[in-house]
Amino acid sequence: MLVGAIVFLIMGFAVLIYSADCLVRGALAAAYKSNVSPLLVGIVIVGFGTSLPEFLISAQAAMNDSAGLAHGNIIGSNIANILLVLALPALIFPITTDAPRMRATALFMLACTAGWIGVTMYFGLTQIVGMAFVAILIAYVIIAWSIARKDTSEDTKEELVIMATPAWRMAMLILIGLVGMPLGSQMLVDGGISLGDELGASSTIVGLTILAVGSSLPELSATIAAAVRKQSDVAMGNVLGSNIFNILGAGGVVAVLAPRAQLSPEFTAFSHWAMLAAAVLITIIIFMHRRVGALTGVILLTGYAVYLYGLWANWSLEGLGDLIVQPAVQTAD
Repeated sequence: MLVGAIVFLIMGFAVLIYSADCLVRGALAAAYKSNVSPLLVGIVIVGFGTSLPEFLISAQAAMNDSAGLAHGNIIGSNIANILLVLALPALIFPITTDAPRMRATALFMLACTAGWIGVTMYFGLTQIVGMAFVAILIAYVIIAWSIARKDTSEDTKEELVIMATPAWRMAMLILIGLVGMPLGSQMLVDGGISLGDELGASSTIVGLTILAVGSSLPELSATIAAAVRKQSDVAMGNVLGSNIFNILGAGGVVAVLAPRAQLSPEFTAFSHWAMLAAAVLITIIIFMHRRVGALTGVILLTGYAVYLYGLWANWSLEGLGDLIVQPAVQTAD
């Protein structure tokens, strides 16, 4: 059974990554043909597109009555996006942070992160909260698209190649992504639940680690590709947009499908604060217009290693929340 669960996970990851890559390539071709700005492409097209695995995994887990798996996937993916997905490409190709409106995007991402923590601790994830999250996401996309749609930068060779993609190929890539990603997410959820049962691990821990890292692989591949092509706006926009979509999109839908008054203490005691610390760190870097280079990459990776060790050692910062809000009574998942 253990081998079967692992095989299911690997197959699910493979289907998900390939499908996400197809969807992003097709969406990028359509976006560049429409003369959309690189940062907006990174946030809305690449960031939201590569976050579909997290969205689908979380929604599927919620419908399977595995709320801890869904919440862990959202929180763990946001941590991995900053401390792992952004860090690995930066070890080889520095990523700049001086694009117009990048500071505003970082602030919105930070506000979403803080809002998630405050809402889940004080109000709980109710259906009303979920619908509010989705409404805020829709409003954000509309505003961002209307403000930053036009691309005033010179097209790169890579962009010109993407723009030359035939319409039939764009449609085929998008179709493969839309069909393959739900299939891969179902395989991942089934494999993750089975693996957790075999190892005696809670669904929360599986979501925070295995599924979170696995579903962040599309973001990693997209960020590396953007960094190699010196598309720093797309690379950073991918990470920021993915985190925004995970909280407002995936989190909102999960709250609607599987409302819970409280989250597991495994989140509120440690992982919430790790997610907030990562969001604060990247926001400070962006506001300072500092490049995310090799040294910063090493610092971020070290932070991720510390986080994983904290999960293993059952670190708790539960008292920290009491300084901000009076949390609701928590119940284990």
